[in-house]
Amino acid sequence: MGIVLPAGERLGAFLTLVIGAGVGVAALAVGTRNVSSQGAGETAFLVASSLGFIAVVVSAAILWQRAGRRATPSPSE
Repeated sequence: MGIVLPAGERLGAFLTLVIGAGVGVAALAVGTRNVSSQGAGETAFLVASSLGFIAVVVSAAILWQRAGRRATPSPSE
């Protein structure tokens, strides 16, 4: 995604990954707080990974939409 963005917007593609990692780590920390079995820990990891992925997709969609609005010239004629 960062390759097709304008030069000024490429940092935003990296930030989407940082947002997803942050959401995943936070969800993992909350989900494994009082885990007593291995199955519950695995479920918490799966949920945290899914939430991180969803955060990346949503933030990338927002970035893509904002970059599209800036790239489209406004009709001045």
